[in-house]
Amino acid sequence: MDSTTTIVNTEQGPRTALLFGPNLLASKLYDQCPAEDLELAKLLVRPGFQFMDDPTMKDETLLTDGNYGSVKRVFVVAKADRSSTEEMQRRMVELSPGADVEEVAGADHMAMLSKPTEVCEVLVRIAGRYD
Repeated sequence: MDSTTTIVNTEQGPRTALLFGPNLLASKLYDQCPAEDLELAKLLVRPGFQFMDDPTMKDETLLTDGNYGSVKRVFVVAKADRSSTEEMQRRMVELSPGADVEEVAGADHMAMLSKPTEVCEVLVRIAGRYD
């Protein structure tokens, strides 16, 4: 099973949620992670929503230059992410002008699990830059 959809009742009313199956988790999200992390993910997986469908993404009072635009942002490109191509990740960066970019080679979608030392090094570099 790759994924299924389900209807979840939220504060905004019924919304379609996606539930990733074990094959998709193994092949697209946790493919570079230790086996025990994949097995734990299979046990803990919950339905999730499309990010761009989130009601806050449509709230024009939140996503302004004075609010969201005033926060320094750094995107981390996971170079081995099989769920989102590098081109797609960089397109998301383009939607956030002025953001810095860091890369983690060999990191899958769950970079903090597949390359924890490298992600920590990136976070330390970022913290030093905006200290």
